[in-house]
Amino acid sequence: VTTTADYSLPPPRHQINDSIKLNLETNEVETIVKIENGSGVFATGGNNIGRVGVLQHIEHHPGSYEIAHVKDARGNSFATRLSNIFVIGAGKEPIISLPKQK
Repeated sequence: VTTTADYSLPPPRHQINDSIKLNLETNEVETIVKIENGSGVFATGGNNIGRVGVLQHIEHHPGSYEIAHVKDARGNSFATRLSNIFVIGAGKEPIISLPKQK
């Protein structure tokens, strides 16, 4: 990246839809979790709100919504818009604590 001041900045370590874990005491980024197949995700919107699962794949539709296909712990698959999911961990281990299921 080049700015108008003629010096270069390093490329960012994260991309769109990645998640970061920030230490609020030191203001340092502790972890960056990439959105990729096999990542643990949490549905934050749509009809599947609150569901947790593993990202299977993402369908790209130019000019329309991108669709994320997710499989939950019970083996049920669901699809939702990519904007409705939040990456919570690499693989099945989340980097945040989740409440126990009932």
